[in-house]
Amino acid sequence: MKKQFLLAVGAVATALVMTGCMATHTNDAASGVEVKVTKTYEADIAAGRNAVSGEATVHNLFGIITWGVSSFADDAFVSTTAAPLQLSVSPATVAKQGATFNACKSAKADVIMAAKYQVDIADFFVYKSVKCKVTGYPGVIKGVK
Repeated sequence: MKKQFLLAVGAVATALVMTGCMATHTNDAASGVEVKVTKTYEADIAAGRNAVSGEATVHNLFGIITWGVSSFADDAFVSTTAAPLQLSVSPATVAKQGATFNACKSAKADVIMAAKYQVDIADFFVYKSVKCKVTGYPGVIKGVK
């Protein structure tokens, strides 16, 4: 009797877990409207002749908690390879963006052209320290064409 009761409860619980809700929208069969607008804009950048550099150091704990950079260039074209299940931004990316911000701020520039990054990583199992130095030429955006 007890086994039959447990089997019945298990079957009901399995049925509840296996069923789900499904939403059907009325416009699923309709085709989407595609609008393509092509505009070409170019920035008018005045380049500096003297190279500038900036540095930043970032510390990371357990791959989640990152500290060390309070200001960073979020529009900097910094490319890194990230792990597919990574929960936060890579410490190397944060260090590169921080170094770019520091270089732009010291040179009073909008962009760093021909940027070259030197990244030094001290990686321990739970703690990582990333030091980045960027060098390049300062550019000031004069307008958009």
